[in-house]
Amino acid sequence: MAGRLGLCVRHSQTLLTKIHHVQATSRKIIQYPSLPAQLLTRTLCNVNKTEDVKAKCVRLEERSLVRVAGSDTVPFLQGLITNDMESLNIENRTLYTMILNVQGRVLYDILLYNLQTSPAAPPSLLLECDQSVVPALIKLLKMYKIRKKVDISSVGDEYSVWALLPGTSDPPVFVSDTGMSVTDPRIPDLGNRVVLKCGTNLFDCTEGTSEDYHTLRYKLGVGEGVNDLPPGNCTPLESNLAFLNGVSFDKGCYIGQELTARTHHTGVIRKRLMPVTLDRPSSLEAGSTLTNEKGKNVGKFRHAQGVHGIALVRLAHSQEKLYCKQDSGEEVGLTAETPQWWPQDPQQA
Repeated sequence: MAGRLGLCVRHSQTLLTKIHHVQATSRKIIQYPSLPAQLLTRTLCNVNKTEDVKAKCVRLEERSLVRVAGSDTVPFLQGLITNDMESLNIENRTLYTMILNVQGRVLYDILLYNLQTSPAAPPSLLLECDQSVVPALIKLLKMYKIRKKVDISSVGDEYSVWALLPGTSDPPVFVSDTGMSVTDPRIPDLGNRVVLKCGTNLFDCTEGTSEDYHTLRYKLGVGEGVNDLPPGNCTPLESNLAFLNGVSFDKGCYIGQELTARTHHTGVIRKRLMPVTLDRPSSLEAGSTLTNEKGKNVGKFRHAQGVHGIALVRLAHSQEKLYCKQDSGEEVGLTAETPQWWPQDPQQA
């Protein structure tokens, strides 16, 4: 067995060097070449012993998974999510998307993973979401299921979710019988998203903490989960869904489409989720009002890790010094930043 794994490692090195290289500034949907069928049943790894700094692997305890499988999986989800299911296939195994309510507000932010081993295999997908919304997500999916041939179940006890943060070398990309590692479909600077069967561990990486992951995410200005994207209280384009490859404007109808399409076509987005830096670590309450020096309401604070956080900020005031009150009533200063991965014109949805 050890010999077979060693052979796998040597051959996977050649394979992985051919995988599409994504530059840090790229925002296009990531495409991967097809993996040979004989490699789908093996655990792949990309080991480079000469590197000084290895990627950090972080177990994301606050994220969980729901499986949707069955012959009607693709058309079923196509009518529910903001992105185009047709772009999720063997070559492009992961997709970022959202599920909206009928008013067009965000309910759940989701990463989709395609578990199919071949195009002829029955559809089988994993939906990654905030752990706290798993029961609500399953209830919603079953409500819209009607007579469609899909099976919906929680598989949080079967799989674990990891973030493989960037190191001095590109994180490995693999698909195997124990899970998969794919470049984060939102922005490459987030590293890799990894789904593993429980009992399987990542090797040749440095163990990180959830603080490492969330600090990186907040520095980049990428919202995730109910803390950053409170269900029913934010819109997808204000949450930078288009910048993060999470929406299709020509796929056809889906629940909540009207507000998103109208906002996109008018081209007017006055507020956006932005990274903020606090003057000091503070106990700010999620949803607290942001004000400028004149006391004008200019946004809402969402969440922070140390001095790095994320907030919904009016673009017209994003270059000003901002303030937010703690529970004690004391004001904390903070500064909003325009992420480098945004397009030059932030009004582009």
